[in-house]
Amino acid sequence: MAEKQKNESFQVLREGFAKARFGGTISGCPLPGMDAPINFAPAGGEENGGLNPEEYVARHFRILSATVTPYRFFDFTRPGVLKAAVPLFEKLTLYANHSIDVTRWKGFTQGPLWDDQNDPQGINCLLAADKIVDPSLARGVETGALRACSVTIWFEFEKSHPNLDCYWSRLGEVVDGEVVRLIVTKITNAGEVSIVWEGEDPYAKALEAGASGAPDHNNTEEEKDMKLTAATMALLGIAAGTELSAELLEGKINETVTGLKTKIAGLEPEAQLGKQLLEETRTRAETLYKVLKGEGALERFITGVIRTADLATARALCEEYEQAVESKVPLACPKCGEKLKRQSSRPAPEGHAAGGKRAADYKL
Repeated sequence: MAEKQKNESFQVLREGFAKARFGGTISGCPLPGMDAPINFAPAGGEENGGLNPEEYVARHFRILSATVTPYRFFDFTRPGVLKAAVPLFEKLTLYANHSIDVTRWKGFTQGPLWDDQNDPQGINCLLAADKIVDPSLARGVETGALRACSVTIWFEFEKSHPNLDCYWSRLGEVVDGEVVRLIVTKITNAGEVSIVWEGEDPYAKALEAGASGAPDHNNTEEEKDMKLTAATMALLGIAAGTELSAELLEGKINETVTGLKTKIAGLEPEAQLGKQLLEETRTRAETLYKVLKGEGALERFITGVIRTADLATARALCEEYEQAVESKVPLACPKCGEKLKRQSSRPAPEGHAAGGKRAADYKL
């Protein structure tokens, strides 16, 4: 069965195929064709089909970018995928907040274009909001109070790590040096465009002519106010009220990490002893189980329960099976008939046993 996501904005319909919503915003970068007026399809030969362009507010929006979305980790960077989907966004119905109802339309889309003059590249489109149908929304678009949109698309995708367990809960993690994500390979259909309060696209900012939509990480004059909680500062060994600096934090972090590594190294011998004790206890429980059950011993129980038990469970199994075996097959000295008790402790040196008797004198 196809995996279903609870979030209505993202739904896997079948393996490798999904439906989702993605947001964009107003684009301020002029491109060829973007200054064209609204073009209404002629009806009955009448110019603009009898519609008045002044009754519409038209703005160009960036609706999808060739980037990785920051919250759901969809990757739209595969070359040619977005560019091939440009025609899908022509003449879509415009709604608000994805309230998709034929009585709630707000306008339409027109003239989608491939924008290769901004970073990242992506799809820009003219959104025309009808002033008569919804004057409040149209006014919001006109003034810039409403500057974000979101599109509903159907698309094919691949998993970046096909064999990774618990894939959906690990989206965004870095595994083998690569972010776990969903790689969009083809957009098959576009359903609608909505005006929303904010889109997911991290590069969806109002652009100035010739400027990049990407955030500037190279502004060396930007002041960065570093703040840490009192608990974090205590963990790093920094006294409250200390003025923080990058050098101080780096030194304290390195000092803390080095100390933790030293403690871990010191605990490794004890960890090995613990592992050895656990394996010996599991082996003892398995032996007793086989003696107790004989041919009725279940291999799946041995592999699925006994061999995976923690130390407390393994000890409890040993105690239970020892009592059952003692009751079913009492242990006695084969020479004198003296009743003996089985022990789960380490065996005595080879050829000897507790009380000075030889191990060969005892048998199950």
